[in-house]
Amino acid sequence: MDFERFGFTTTEGKVYIALLRLSPATGYAVAREAGVARANTYGALETLTTRGVVSRLPGRPTRFVAEPPEALVGRLARESERHLEQLARRLATVDRRHEDAAAPAMTLLSDRAAVLDRCVACARSARNELLAVVGPWASELFPSFVRPRAVVKVLSLGSPAPAEAIVRPVATPEIEAYWGGLPIALIADRSRAVCAIAKGDTATGVATEHPALVPFLRHLLRRELASAATQRPPEAESDQEPSGAV
Repeated sequence: MDFERFGFTTTEGKVYIALLRLSPATGYAVAREAGVARANTYGALETLTTRGVVSRLPGRPTRFVAEPPEALVGRLARESERHLEQLARRLATVDRRHEDAAAPAMTLLSDRAAVLDRCVACARSARNELLAVVGPWASELFPSFVRPRAVVKVLSLGSPAPAEAIVRPVATPEIEAYWGGLPIALIADRSRAVCAIAKGDTATGVATEHPALVPFLRHLLRRELASAATQRPPEAESDQEPSGAV
């Protein structure tokens, strides 16, 4: 288990897993199950209780209950999101004195991991507005579209789709024939854009903050979102242009 990546010690991870198997259980039982010294086990239980990952039941002997895995994962996701937002705000205050001379107008993204990482970063950076056109082929991005303080408008060209997205089902072969792959496009705060094409397990794309290109891309996404919001049912659409066009 990779608990250390989320701020837990190795001992705390072992204690949580042991308690998850036994809940409710005494510290003594948890220590035996985890193979950890009792003193270290009780120390880990105290820390986990402070973090809300473990609850202490009333009565004697003292017994503990582990937070359900789905609740723990949700808690860690929210904590990670909060920490990333704090980091983004901190980095945004850095005075990049040579930004215009050093920053490239466009960054090429040569693989799927690079595309998804940049898309997630773009979405999470949105403070006021996030526009996106995606599909189920990019479902990894969907959690990053939840931006409580921003206006978020997403068009999904199929299901499953992000929450609150406009869903316009389009057959995959039709999309691929028109685009040469499966499109991904995001615009954040009128200043950052990521556009990419996915093909199976691969993807290529670009990320840009160019002050001439981003407004143009935003205009195209806004038109597509507006069109999708008032679109007729798929069976009534014209055959003149694929319904996945942006």
